[in-house]
Amino acid sequence: MAVEVPELPPMPPARVLRALRGAQWLVNAYVLFRRNPGAWVLFLLALLAAMVLSSLLKVVGPLVFGLVFPVFSVGIALAAQAADRGEPVAPAHFFGGFRSSTGDLVAIGGIYLIGQLLIVGVMMAIGGAGMPHQGMPPAPGAPGVPGTVPQVTGAMALAGLVGLALLVPLLLATWFAPMLVYFHGQKAFPSLLASLGASLRNWRAFLVCFASLLLVMLLVQLVVSVLALVPAIGPVLAMVFLGAVMSVLAPTGFIAFYTSYLDVFEPPPETD
Repeated sequence: MAVEVPELPPMPPARVLRALRGAQWLVNAYVLFRRNPGAWVLFLLALLAAMVLSSLLKVVGPLVFGLVFPVFSVGIALAAQAADRGEPVAPAHFFGGFRSSTGDLVAIGGIYLIGQLLIVGVMMAIGGAGMPHQGMPPAPGAPGVPGTVPQVTGAMALAGLVGLALLVPLLLATWFAPMLVYFHGQKAFPSLLASLGASLRNWRAFLVCFASLLLVMLLVQLVVSVLALVPAIGPVLAMVFLGAVMSVLAPTGFIAFYTSYLDVFEPPPETD
């Protein structure tokens, strides 16, 4: 008796946008953040705490966190969707990714982790097995010549460039994939391919988006450096300012996953 395989719904078509739409993703994300700033900051702190706690478990903790992160990225999208509809953002939104398609979301996290391991392997093959430790200052008390700076070889520079060239497509493949799985009932691998294709076709918008984030970070760093020069209370002012800015910038960056998705793909169906 043949087993019928359920037919997947069609993949939503991807639009090709103008370059400046990349900056608009961040503006739209900030608008959604302003509607419920407290909820977003609390979620960010909870996510940061989970990341720190998972790192205490050495190999297993970061592995588990990486596997379930696409589930939380769907939760971010659900919270942003609620804010976009004018509804209050609740903790249940952030855990909404566990309600459906969890297996495919975890599969996306697994593919991303495997991709990272392969990239590290390629970089070590090009730059040498000790490359992850190159360029780092010696630990306190370790033997070494004071004032010396480890040299970066040509092989290490090439390994870094190759690693970056491989990492960018991996990031773009996972950018939209969780939303395609959850909102449109797609499987993990086709969603990764669709996300990569849509991102590459909109490379100008992505470039503007990342360049805008980099420009903001450079301005923040400049202000922090100036504040640190204030006598006596400078370092405190700099830390307070940096914390305040990051409490806005980090959630806005997360919400940009959703606002860019809305711009590139068809709007997701309404969820209760």
